[in-house]
Amino acid sequence: MQEIEEFNENLRRERKASTLLVGALLVGGLAATVPLFTDSIKHSEVLFCRVNSDCRGSSVRRGIAHIIDNERRNQLFDINIRVLRVLPPEDSTAYLFGIGGSVALLVAYATSKSLTDKQEKAIHSQFALLKIKALENDIIVSNHIDLTQFSKQQQSEITKQAIARQTAETIEAMKSPGEQQLDHLNGTLQGELSMKNHELQLSEMDKVIADNKLQVAETNKKLSKLSGNIQDSHQAQSSPDEQLKDALIDALKNHEDGYLWKIINSLKPLWLIGNQGSGKTYTAGAIALIRKYCLDAPIHQLIDRHATGDNADVWQLLEATSKAESEDEISQAFEDCCDRWLQRIKEKPTKKQQVIVDEFTNLKTLCGDKAIAFFKMSLTDTRKAKEYLLGITHNATNESFPDGTAASRKAGTILLEKFSANGETPLSRVVVRYGLVDDNGNNLEDEERTLPSWMHPERIYQHFNGKPINFED
Repeated sequence: MQEIEEFNENLRRERKASTLLVGALLVGGLAATVPLFTDSIKHSEVLFCRVNSDCRGSSVRRGIAHIIDNERRNQLFDINIRVLRVLPPEDSTAYLFGIGGSVALLVAYATSKSLTDKQEKAIHSQFALLKIKALENDIIVSNHIDLTQFSKQQQSEITKQAIARQTAETIEAMKSPGEQQLDHLNGTLQGELSMKNHELQLSEMDKVIADNKLQVAETNKKLSKLSGNIQDSHQAQSSPDEQLKDALIDALKNHEDGYLWKIINSLKPLWLIGNQGSGKTYTAGAIALIRKYCLDAPIHQLIDRHATGDNADVWQLLEATSKAESEDEISQAFEDCCDRWLQRIKEKPTKKQQVIVDEFTNLKTLCGDKAIAFFKMSLTDTRKAKEYLLGITHNATNESFPDGTAASRKAGTILLEKFSANGETPLSRVVVRYGLVDDNGNNLEDEERTLPSWMHPERIYQHFNGKPINFED
């Protein structure tokens, strides 16, 4: 409060001094400008009268000398007047007073404005300083209260412990020798029990460690067994990832004459069809992961209107470089695929990559010509561009594919149909409608096959991320 009162007193003193100064300047300035309003003080004057008058009293006129001189150039005016007398100005320096008065008024205005601006800034600064000090005081008070409460809590805790210790000592002093001996025996038994519990915990930990080592040894043994067909020298040099890859490829080759590995390893566009609940998306995810890990073909592009919705749990395992979900994104993705295939064909790439398209039936309707151009170019360009195309659609009719492409589809794609008994649970049964050939190159149609039980995207992913598949189960 004292600081505020001192600040207000300083403001009052400044305003008082400024008021006196500005008042003096205003009075002086106004007084100095008085001569500016009186011609007789500033200019010489001429007394004149008309020639035919008696030149007395009211007939005598007065005028400013330089104005009369200008009028006398008019001959008619000059011959009709008679100059009686020239009166000099009362003060020839009157204009200087006018200038001085104007300066005094401007100085008064400047002084008043300067004081007003200065005090306004001072008040704002003072308010800001007071606000900062108030916040500092609040923090100090808050910290002080917290420290006080903490101190009280600690003192209370110490007091409780001291009272509890005194109570225990008093109770102990009141016990008989027999009770003290019994307490000693109980303490000894509790100490032995604590030691036994500690030893038990250590033994349990040793057991867990031994089980972990045993599991590691069994896993290594299984890996060694799965890669038994590889030469010993190659086993010594191959990495764990290579062993996992070789084990999965061998399992695919050994499943029903290796038809599934032939399909996965082929650069022909692979299309999955089937009713709802047949597991098309899960099978597509498993195939894409096998191509990613075993054929070093990352997923470059995922085109699906539900990429981050219903199918997110499958697609997130693929770690696709780009995703297209909206109608505009999917249309642009189809154009990008066509352009990319042409560019990769020119570059003759050695590294392979993948593009996945889900629900192509709906996309054909939504994107029109762009989807049709994408499909037609995929029949010839994906193989040359070293790009695996994996598509999902409803069925094999022209409703799902562009019109006029039936023959091209049968010659240039692989069509795999999946099934479900109740519309919810997928069956292991699949039918390769076309695109599969035998060892002599003859086309095979409507081949009944099955998928292995481990053909699931989650299990394929875990196989390469710490949980190898036991293909013998």
